[in-house]
Amino acid sequence: MTTPPQIQRRQVALAIAGIGFTLVTVLTGSCSTPPSHVKEQNSAPVTAQFKVRTKDLDSPKPAIASRDDNIIHKTVDRPSATVEATAASMPTGHLVRLNRHGITWTLDRPARCGRYVNGDWWVIGPVAVTNINPASIQDGPRVRHGSMVNPSPSDLSQGYDNAMLGNGTASRFDQTKNVALNVSRANPLALHPGSSLISTASHPIAGQLPQVESCAVLTCITAPPAANSFRPPYCGTDKRSHWNADNLDMTQFARLPAESGAPSIRDLVEQFERTWLDHMPGYAGRYLHPRQNMPYYGRDLADLVGAGALTLQLDIQPSDKRPLLIAMVQLGIDTFGIVKNGGRFLADGGNGSGRKFPMLLAGSVLHDDEILQLASDQKLAFAEDAQTFYVTATNGEWNRGHGGYGPADQGMPEWGNRHSDDPSHDRKAWTADPYRRCCTANVWHGYVLAARIMGLRDAWDHPALFDYVDRYMQIETPGHWMRGWNPFCERMWDRYRADF
Repeated sequence: MTTPPQIQRRQVALAIAGIGFTLVTVLTGSCSTPPSHVKEQNSAPVTAQFKVRTKDLDSPKPAIASRDDNIIHKTVDRPSATVEATAASMPTGHLVRLNRHGITWTLDRPARCGRYVNGDWWVIGPVAVTNINPASIQDGPRVRHGSMVNPSPSDLSQGYDNAMLGNGTASRFDQTKNVALNVSRANPLALHPGSSLISTASHPIAGQLPQVESCAVLTCITAPPAANSFRPPYCGTDKRSHWNADNLDMTQFARLPAESGAPSIRDLVEQFERTWLDHMPGYAGRYLHPRQNMPYYGRDLADLVGAGALTLQLDIQPSDKRPLLIAMVQLGIDTFGIVKNGGRFLADGGNGSGRKFPMLLAGSVLHDDEILQLASDQKLAFAEDAQTFYVTATNGEWNRGHGGYGPADQGMPEWGNRHSDDPSHDRKAWTADPYRRCCTANVWHGYVLAARIMGLRDAWDHPALFDYVDRYMQIETPGHWMRGWNPFCERMWDRYRADF
């Protein structure tokens, strides 16, 4: 696939057709033809479309354009939009080889396996993994294609690739965390129940942003989950199936006429259905975000979340919304696992945006009070909440003496780049910090509006965010990318904000 040239114009669409390969779903690793429950479009040619927007200080390409140099594999799992999310479409059996998104795990003997509702594999353990493809080996100084088990979001080290963020100690690479190195039949990996094995495929060239191309999760458990269960979070050791797609409450969504530019359900599912590897906080986490799975920059990730959140509110049949909802709820469950195990999405420019809404979505449609309560209790784990505040004075000192605020600013909803951790970076002047306009609130309004529509403002439990987004959208110029990075989300805001 040819990489589009770097461009500066606000929006250019490049349609790249005739790629010349066929996508085939592989459920067992040994299938040579698509199973009968997979629809015929699995073998249709693929047309890729790229959307490129203004280059800014911290992210040269937006979400979909950040994938313009993907490595395309001849064998790729199809998105869940083409597979009915029922027990019939998620077969169990005793299998030796499992494939997911270009990652293949081989076991030493047949083991009982099956799929969660999102398509990821589970296996009854303990099992011995004798091969992971692509294999993690040391090639000169380079170690790549690593795997980790139950990664801790409070630990900044990683075992996926020693070229992450550069070579040496800067990579935060810990070879003891790479459980895939030199795995073979003579040196198998013992996988026990209570384990999520995250296996990656690295970019072939060191020093890339992101460094990881793709990843997939294999969950080892003690007993088969109920049909249509969601995969448990990849962080933490609790791998019980607490959530089931049969319990999704879709009555919380509106049925609104769409504004122009609405994305297709299929396109959104394809961008949400792969695992978002997001357990490393801050700027460093961008190197970890798999290029084929997710946008690498928080602004573009948040833009995608906003588009998905608003699409769920459109006048679309619930059965058509369901694949998107399943993918976004799985994302929210994974985010819940990250935060529950000590993770944060740091307030630092646009890096940490977009993670709270999927978690609230999951808690809301699954009626899970633990998820909703954690989102409220750990609000400073989310960048949007950590960056927004009301201007106040303490002992006559406005905003702790930072930003140039005064009595006229009392109660004003405001934004600060690293406000909760370091308010010395706060600036009252609207254009003083470019991240205010390039990379944060110009994408927040999509899911803030969706939260209003779903009645989640109280559950979000941070009024300053909602009031600041109102202020931001009133100040910025309609139609300008600094007001709305995504024209569809901006149009939805302008049409429906007054109603909610």
